[in-house]
Amino acid sequence: MILLSDAQAKEIEVAITLQEERTSGEIVAVLAAQSGSYRLLPLFLAAFIALLVPVILLYLPGLTQGRLVVWSADKIYFCQLIVFVGLAFLLSQRPIRYWIVPGSLKKKWARAHALEQFAAQEMHTTAGRTGVMIFVSVIERYAEIIADQAIYEKVPQEQWQVLVSDLVIEIKKRRPKNGFVKVITAVGDILHTHFPPGIRDENELANHLIIIE
Repeated sequence: MILLSDAQAKEIEVAITLQEERTSGEIVAVLAAQSGSYRLLPLFLAAFIALLVPVILLYLPGLTQGRLVVWSADKIYFCQLIVFVGLAFLLSQRPIRYWIVPGSLKKKWARAHALEQFAAQEMHTTAGRTGVMIFVSVIERYAEIIADQAIYEKVPQEQWQVLVSDLVIEIKKRRPKNGFVKVITAVGDILHTHFPPGIRDENELANHLIIIE
C-alpha cells in the first residue's frame, strides 16, 4: 500500500521543520497503513459458522421438506470443511477482513499502536518533555495527538481533539498529506504560545515523516 509519495512526505517534513523553528517543542508525525492484521477474526467466524452446519442440515425444514433426514458423519464433516475453507478464504480477503472487524476493536488496536509508537519514537526523551506525536492509522481511519508531560499540563485534551477531528476528515477523503500539514501548523501555533523558542534549541527528534507499512 502506497500511503504517500516521496514529494508529499517531503512536504510534511518541511512543515515540521518550519514549525519547530517557532518553538522549543518537538513534533513527530507517524503514518501507519494499519494497526492490526485482524487475521484471527475471519478464522473464528468461519469456524463458528461451520459448527452450525450440522444443526442446519439436520433440523432446517427447508432443506429436508419437513422430514428429518439422517446425515452420515462423513458427509457432515465434508460439508463443515467446505464451509470453513470457503468462508475462511472469503472473509480473509483484505477489504472484507477490515469491514467485518468491529469499530471498537479497530479503535482499541489503533490506540495501542499509537502509544507503542510514542515510546518507540522516544517522545519522552526530550529535555523539556515537550514532544508531540501526530499519529494516523489509515485502515482504521484513526488519528490521535499525544503530548508529553510538560505540554499535557498546559494544553487541554479538548484542544487536541478538535485537530484530530479535522485530521480524520482528511483521512476519510484520502488526503492524509493535507491533514498532516494543517495539523502540524496548528500544533506549531499551540507550541509557539506555550513553549516559544529557547536560547539553545536542539533538534532532538526526527523531522521526517515516519511511515509504517
